[in-house]
Amino acid sequence: MSDMKQEQFWKIRSDKYNNLKWVHERAYIKAFKSAVDFSNNNLVLDVGTGTGVIAHAIAPLVKEVIGLDISQDMLDHSNWKDNKYFIKRDIRDSIFCDKVFDKVTARMVFHHITEKTQEAMDECYRILKIGGKMVLSEGVPPAPEVKEDYKRIFKLKEKRLTFTEEDLVSLMKNSGFKNIRIFVHIMKNFSVCDWLNNSGLPKDKQNKIYKMHVNGSEIFKKAYNMKNVNGDCLIDTKNLILVGEK
Repeated sequence: MSDMKQEQFWKIRSDKYNNLKWVHERAYIKAFKSAVDFSNNNLVLDVGTGTGVIAHAIAPLVKEVIGLDISQDMLDHSNWKDNKYFIKRDIRDSIFCDKVFDKVTARMVFHHITEKTQEAMDECYRILKIGGKMVLSEGVPPAPEVKEDYKRIFKLKEKRLTFTEEDLVSLMKNSGFKNIRIFVHIMKNFSVCDWLNNSGLPKDKQNKIYKMHVNGSEIFKKAYNMKNVNGDCLIDTKNLILVGEK
């Protein structure tokens, strides 16, 4: 994706991003924060901070958080105050010195890094202090047998990567991370309608993606624990939270 197309993509998404229910789900944020021992002397980098949801959640626990994002439109919806600072840059730009941060966080961003993905992870490793930790979270197909369905749905939505647990572990290990721990967070009753209505996608694409859910196979519906309620499609999504140590 060219820089211009990428900027336009995020500009469209930024207007409604903070309306997405999953972005602010308390249980997911709590699971993410609880995965690692944040402390009040920590300097943290939040990669792909977007509107700063994770940066804001972590800020009361640490000394300082720097939110990094490629989209100024997304950053314009964040709140610049207290111990939170936001910078419009790409993690692959290598703007930080070696061994600066105590923690690096990245929630639901690496699937958007479709080029030089390993280099992005290498950079996260490089800027961590020895003994520092990274918290990485990504959504994954809820079962191996629906991976291709998962890919088809997201291909219609955007250009992105589809990870498995093994992919994410390899990504971190290849950069040098050790003692990798994995936590599973199941987001119950994820609203497909809320997700699509706030996606910035044209209505025709929204309708296609919705139909791909409700007309899915029985295996697909079972894997997602799908329910149709009051004209909405509710599913249980699977999110992994990985913690690696330098």
